[in-house]
Amino acid sequence: MNDQSSVPAACPFPSPRDPHHPLDLPPEYGRLREDDPVRRVETPAGDTAWLVSRYSDVRALLADPRFSAEVMNPGYPRYLFPVDPQPGAFVTVDPPEHTRYRRMIMSMFTKKKAESIRPAVQKLVDERIDALLAGPQPADLVSAFARPIPLTVVCELLGVPYKDRMAFGRWIGTLVETTSSQAHRNAAAGALFGYLTKLVMQKEREPSDDVLGLLVENQLKTGEIRREEVVVIGMMLLSAGYDTTASSIALSVLALLEHPDQLVKLRENPDLVVGAVEELLRHQNVMQCGVGRVAKEDVEIAGQVIRAGEGVIALLSSADRDESVYADADRLDITRKDSTPLAFGHGIHSCIAKFLSRVELQVAVLTLITRIPTLKLAKPAQELRFRDGAIVYSLRELPVTW
Repeated sequence: MNDQSSVPAACPFPSPRDPHHPLDLPPEYGRLREDDPVRRVETPAGDTAWLVSRYSDVRALLADPRFSAEVMNPGYPRYLFPVDPQPGAFVTVDPPEHTRYRRMIMSMFTKKKAESIRPAVQKLVDERIDALLAGPQPADLVSAFARPIPLTVVCELLGVPYKDRMAFGRWIGTLVETTSSQAHRNAAAGALFGYLTKLVMQKEREPSDDVLGLLVENQLKTGEIRREEVVVIGMMLLSAGYDTTASSIALSVLALLEHPDQLVKLRENPDLVVGAVEELLRHQNVMQCGVGRVAKEDVEIAGQVIRAGEGVIALLSSADRDESVYADADRLDITRKDSTPLAFGHGIHSCIAKFLSRVELQVAVLTLITRIPTLKLAKPAQELRFRDGAIVYSLRELPVTW
């Protein structure tokens, strides 16, 4: 067991990736899993926290009620900027509030509900591919395919009118882009909050059967929650249902293009798509900066004592490349058995949109490689631009030809 007197100085986090291998994790994470699985680090915001990198430790941490997800805790590790607590932001609170909020919308994000949406997702994907095939080459799969699909799906679920979706996309893009200034980010957040507030007020007058409409009818009008909480829940669902899924679609396509043997295997054996998507989520876990927690009491992980009030970062991407869990973990193998990726987290705070996201990935990836069998990169992967410093790892562009 290590005590605080033997703790080395915090090292910078995140570690840099090898620019020649953009689909691989920083080499440093393999060393940490082997020799230093609970390491003191410093975030770009200047906060120090314990970085947990092994699969078993990360999974146990995320299920451990001794760790809090409350961002208002002083020890919560900020990444780039402070995250202010907001009523309705169920991702950043603990039970019983987390349980209360999540229960309100859980029935709308079940596996059965996600499967019922599959035909609509298929139609949307086919329309996007039709547009690609009719347009110029090279085409950017990020802007023309990976982003519009989850944006359209989440807007349908929330009940956002079609004419407003482009503005929605711009606001969200500003919020998730690391190059955005704080002023631009604040303006985008304000515009999005204002728009959703007006939309919720409209649904108070004109009932609808979408997520926001049902929250209005079942919780707002009964006095269980306030209008502001409905708006914040909508913003949380946007985050859960859009950026991570768009990033996963783009990185999954790139990973398959860079592993043509796996691409051909999936195209020739479409029944492999469910397992293939789980493997792609594992291999390309977009949550490159993990998720934060705060210890509510002294807890020991892998021999290191984490004191009450100290921040912890569960490094999901590293956990999904843990060699003790996955043989030859850096290799993409769409036939890998028993893959249980942490791309959507674990425990009570696991992503509420995980079933929907899986359906979108399965349909988007398989349909794309099937309908455009000659799809190829328009430039080498090493020359592509990535969102290296973002909480969610993603491609800025994915130019392709066919």
